[in-house]
Amino acid sequence: MRLIDFWQHLPGSWSFERAISNGLSQTGSLDVIKINNESYEVREQGAYLNNLEQTFFRAYNFFWNSDSWHIHGANPKDGYVFLYKISDSSFSYVHHCGADNYLFELLEFGQDAWKSATTITGPSKNLKIETNYKLTKN
Repeated sequence: MRLIDFWQHLPGSWSFERAISNGLSQTGSLDVIKINNESYEVREQGAYLNNLEQTFFRAYNFFWNSDSWHIHGANPKDGYVFLYKISDSSFSYVHHCGADNYLFELLEFGQDAWKSATTITGPSKNLKIETNYKLTKN
């Protein structure tokens, strides 16, 4: 499957399970809403499995730009900021934030499931986050 084909199947509701290398895990949902052919609004929400009272929420904008998928994340101070660029020639991208590096990798993708990993390294950070998504409704 080409990345553009995956892009066209992204709108819908996805459930996910996330494993974090520090022993924490999360479960939740990712809702991808099509704005137009090149733009999706994305909302992620969930809870930590070891403490269901601790929840989280994040908003994203996904954009298709000629041959690549751009991921922008909501930032309370700066609005939406560019995070990652994924293309058929490179399923990984490093985002630099201060002294920290965020390596995003699209590991697998299909019409009804996908998997990503984010490795975070820096002076005080050393984490790997793996997320498995399954389509629940399109």
